[in-house]
Amino acid sequence: MSIVTMPRGSILQIQGYDASANGGDGSLKYNKVSEHNRSQFDISSERIERQQRMSNGTLRKYFVADKKTFTLSWDMLPSYRTLTVDGAWGAEDLRTFYSSAQGQSSFNIRVNLAKNGTNQESANYEEYVVVFSNCNFTVLKRGMQPFWNVSITLVEV
Repeated sequence: MSIVTMPRGSILQIQGYDASANGGDGSLKYNKVSEHNRSQFDISSERIERQQRMSNGTLRKYFVADKKTFTLSWDMLPSYRTLTVDGAWGAEDLRTFYSSAQGQSSFNIRVNLAKNGTNQESANYEEYVVVFSNCNFTVLKRGMQPFWNVSITLVEV
């Protein structure tokens, strides 16, 4: 099987333990999430603020923070990285991480938007601390390896 190198790299990387990395030592590292049949990567912002109308009719706003929400999904994502086009995390890898203790609390991600038009495999990532807000796994086809529809929503902490 040949692996396709994506010109801009994986858009999402999740920091987590990967037992298959570095000879199985289970070290903490950023794991690329597959681009295999990925749909759009939606980034939305939620502004946390307080508005209050004053007695003279003016409006006062107290800005607290902007928090991002990341929504993405895959169609027909292979279970394991051995059949993804780029050798990155497949559906079972995502499901295992989601079910793990680390996936149940906050974790770090890197978003690669390739803003300057170059491959950002080693630098210029936007890093966020997030939690899972929503996660759905649907088995589409079963065979030697199942194929899944996966959708996740991550919310910045």
